Amino acid sequence: MDKDAQKMWRAALRFSAVGLELGIAVAIGYAGGWYLDWQFGTKPYLSVVGLLFGVAAGGLTLVRVARELQQLDKSEGENGDEEG
Repeated sequence: MDKDAQKMWRAALRFSAVGLELGIAVAIGYAGGWYLDWQFGTKPYLSVVGLLFGVAAGGLTLVRVARELQQLDKSEGENGDEEG
């Protein structure tokens, strides 16, 4: 397998995990809030706060991956200019 194909597959695998990371972040945030609600009897307030923290963490993951993709596109563009 040539180097470009390996790079493409590596990027595809990396970016395909974004949905899983987003779901896990939201689930962990909600579960943490639910546990704190259970401990302190504040149902449903801390569950909502935990859910919002999970969504924010997932959003940060999306931003990070988008930046990685942007850098990957930029580096491919620069490499293509050098070859041509």
